[in-house]
Amino acid sequence: MKLLIAMFLTILISNAFCQRITQSPTWFKLVKGEYKLKSLSSEFQVAQEITPQLIIEDITENTAYIVPGTVGILLFNTKAPNSISDVAGRLTKNSLVKVLEIDYRNSFQHPDTTWKFTHEVWYTLLVNDQIYYTDFKIHNILTTRHLKKLDQVIALTAQHTGYDNYYDNGYPEYFHFLAFEKEANKLVLKFESQELDLECNCEFWEPNSETHAWSILENGSLVVKLNGFEDSYSGLWDGKVLIEK
Repeated sequence: MKLLIAMFLTILISNAFCQRITQSPTWFKLVKGEYKLKSLSSEFQVAQEITPQLIIEDITENTAYIVPGTVGILLFNTKAPNSISDVAGRLTKNSLVKVLEIDYRNSFQHPDTTWKFTHEVWYTLLVNDQIYYTDFKIHNILTTRHLKKLDQVIALTAQHTGYDNYYDNGYPEYFHFLAFEKEANKLVLKFESQELDLECNCEFWEPNSETHAWSILENGSLVVKLNGFEDSYSGLWDGKVLIEK
């Protein structure tokens, strides 16, 4: 009986942490107007700060990175916030997150500019074992690499900016470089770069030789080369610092 209960709980937890994608029937129906992000609203004055997550079990397809910028973002207790009681707190520092659900709600076309689109999309996130909701766009993990000599795992993140009325389809920008070290069978984020000096302007970014050509030196350091449509970035990761070349 105990074994059955344990198996049931394992399945329940696994399902809870699987990323779900939901789409409202109105998602592909453009509405004239402009969506304002609730997570950037100045309506709620919140003092409670949410601690960023820097330790994860492993990097999976649900792992993402969120960059709240200088003013921070609000995280909510619900996907339909309308009062101060719905605000969980403010995230002011970059954080790792696990994406449990992406809920595509509504698409808006600016009434005065036909090429300007905004979207209402809600993310259900797990941060330090707490569930939060936000309509602020995440950064995806594009690729990872294990540096054996340095005993580190590095990751490259970017935000899929999309095009026209496609919210997050292609055009990755705002790249960040992350470095992890293994401690007690967990990955601990030890280094986060500032936004890399790269304007990719490429429709899709795949981890192949055309988009990046990384090479590991004898001492274990990593030469980082990223190629955009017309722009490129080159740097050297020595295990502690990313030096732009």
